[in-house]
Amino acid sequence: MTQSAPKTYPVFFSYLGYLIFSVLLAAAGLETASAVVRAAYQRIHPGKARDLSGANPAYRGYPWAEEYWTEEHLRWSANKKLNYVPFLVWGERPWHGKYINIDEGVVVNMRRTTTPACEQTERRVIWMFGGSTLFGMGAPDEATIPSYLSEKLNSSGPTCFRISNYGVEGYLTNQELILLVELLKRGQQPDLVIFYDGVNDSEAAVAPGIPEGHLEFGSTKSRMEGSVSSKLDFLRDSSSIKLAGALAARLRHGDLESLPPPEVSARARAALDNYEANIIVAKMLGQAYKFKVLSFWQPSLAFGRKPLAPFEQQLWDGGPGPALETPHRILAAVNEEAARRSAQKMDFVFLGNVFDSVKEPIYIDNRMHISPQGNQIVADRMAEWIRGHPAE
Repeated sequence: MTQSAPKTYPVFFSYLGYLIFSVLLAAAGLETASAVVRAAYQRIHPGKARDLSGANPAYRGYPWAEEYWTEEHLRWSANKKLNYVPFLVWGERPWHGKYINIDEGVVVNMRRTTTPACEQTERRVIWMFGGSTLFGMGAPDEATIPSYLSEKLNSSGPTCFRISNYGVEGYLTNQELILLVELLKRGQQPDLVIFYDGVNDSEAAVAPGIPEGHLEFGSTKSRMEGSVSSKLDFLRDSSSIKLAGALAARLRHGDLESLPPPEVSARARAALDNYEANIIVAKMLGQAYKFKVLSFWQPSLAFGRKPLAPFEQQLWDGGPGPALETPHRILAAVNEEAARRSAQKMDFVFLGNVFDSVKEPIYIDNRMHISPQGNQIVADRMAEWIRGHPAE
């Protein structure tokens, strides 16, 4: 007489299958609900969402704007993973399109600078360092700050200027200083080095509270240390994780908002201490390698007396939002400290008020990214300073 097979295993696997199906169904429901909530929030609060498209009011009069932003969004979609660079943590990925060209470089890949034809025999090499604003986020190759500066400097005079754009999205002066060292070690030689920074250095010193660190410090640290959260990086593009991240950013933003004035002042001083130390080291390198150094503190929506256009007012009223965790009042405090030190020491040029008389919309988001018109204004001010201070 044969015994019937025990039914324990089939029952167990049926329950396990039901559990897995339920978890997947719940995850799909959560993802759908999160996507709906995010879309509804952005529709209800348009001032808190960046209008990164050709329809942005700052792009009126630029017929290429819609095509440019289509290409920019394609570049972002294609380059979701960072391009690792030793000691610098990340760099730009190569890209070649109609409006955006990032060529392979010796240390990092470089945004292309348009340079007019030069017949002058006297030549000067300029290296420019900065974050996404110098890189040219929001502008085609010919409308970045380095390209406008090249056009301005080469428009007259006996000298031909060759400008290299070493701006990398998200860089601070800490990384830019290392990049400068790496370029010099490879035997390259500039005549003038220009730094254009401010907001990224402020955010690192204020939000993570690590002036000598870099952006995305926490996530990079987790990956290096192999934490559990880093194992789930593949989920970062999901609506659920993005919604949770936005909520967490709001909580961190609230914590920063509640900082007492003495703590705000301390963090502002820490940001400027680190920034000035990097500039001092760069100038010491300049003395050793026979090049000059100029440093410009960039403008931002959080500071100055610019008459805000309606779109800019929306950005201001909406506040920093998830894209910018540091409150405007703290960024304003850092800018006030930068303005004070610039006036006292003259170690760097403060451009925080450069848009004070500009009525047209300049800012394209609630950070420091600006329109081509803004890039041209900044480049013109740089050119004036370079021509007016030839010995510096």
